[in-house]
Amino acid sequence: MDETIKIEISHSFFEFKKEEWNELVPSDSLFQEFEFLSGLEETGCIGKSDWKPVIVSARLEGKLLGLIPSYLRKDSYGEYIFDFQWANAFHRAGIPYYPKLTIAVPFTPVTGSRILFHPELAHVQKESIGQSLFMALKVFGEREGVSSIHILFCKDEEQTVSQNTGFHPRLSHQYHWFNRGFSNFEEFLSTLVKERRKTIRSERKKISETGLQIQTLTGELIQEEHANLFYEFYQDTHSKKWGQAYLNRKFFLKMVETFRHRLLLVLASKPNGDPVGGTWNLYRDGFLYGRYWGALEHVPNLHFECCYYRLIDYAIEHKMERVEAGAQGEHKFLRGYETVPMFSSHFIYNEEGRSAIESYLEKEIKMERENIEAYNAHSPIKALREG
Repeated sequence: MDETIKIEISHSFFEFKKEEWNELVPSDSLFQEFEFLSGLEETGCIGKSDWKPVIVSARLEGKLLGLIPSYLRKDSYGEYIFDFQWANAFHRAGIPYYPKLTIAVPFTPVTGSRILFHPELAHVQKESIGQSLFMALKVFGEREGVSSIHILFCKDEEQTVSQNTGFHPRLSHQYHWFNRGFSNFEEFLSTLVKERRKTIRSERKKISETGLQIQTLTGELIQEEHANLFYEFYQDTHSKKWGQAYLNRKFFLKMVETFRHRLLLVLASKPNGDPVGGTWNLYRDGFLYGRYWGALEHVPNLHFECCYYRLIDYAIEHKMERVEAGAQGEHKFLRGYETVPMFSSHFIYNEEGRSAIESYLEKEIKMERENIEAYNAHSPIKALREG
């Protein structure tokens, strides 16, 4: 690598300019945009006691060429690629597992670039700079006494770069919806087996019969009142299912203030205007990401309508390529979402621990490949069953 390229370690997103940072973010990685990450930091969702930013950057004569946003962690919550068993094994062996370094978007199990490069760089330059960034992060981790470095929900090609610096691949899966050039929702339904078409039509019909008004809001239609409302939805869901919420009200308000152009809200209300429930989603170009669902009262099938069908409607209407709806997936799978591989890479400093985990991952990769094939063989999508 050119000796004039300078590698630096930073601990705040505000050490960078928004414009120079966002120039490196590809369209399928919107959660790496400056407004989102700095919003998490500014509102105290990350950085105080956990998810402390460790940003490795490369510059040439002051120009930002590459970035790896990572985080110093004291536990594994909010990551969704689970390593709790690894932590327990380390603990039983008397080896500290925390702190560790995680390269991911906090609390956000979606795919995207984990190494950000300036778009003008050639492939060979990206490889060289990427390896230098990883090596700098490994040196930092060794100095800080971390047990490991984890790259989560990365792109397939990023696994190759990381493996060249000693990382080991891991495979899991999620469920994503893909637009096969559909002109409307019914055309999408025609690609599913008969029983699933019947179920989905029934679910949508029952929602239409409730009299609820369901809006899809973007841009200037989204106001501060929506930030407060959807925070209440978010709080309600977490109190019922997951306990402590990761995000606070300030974050939702900040997103409406600075990231409104990426927000897509689906809001269900009674005829008198009283809100019932909805979803907080984000989008950029051809990619739509379902994130947070919540409801103030239970309405059968409303979750499916707001989380899946309205997003598919929007994606078809706007000719978008893909809808991702986050972790977990039985409901998504049954509603026409395809089973897709999800990639991560892991580096363990302790040699014995590394050997044991890599042996486990080899077996897990084989099992996951078989799982993905099996799921798609039983998919409600006719083409996947037949192919």
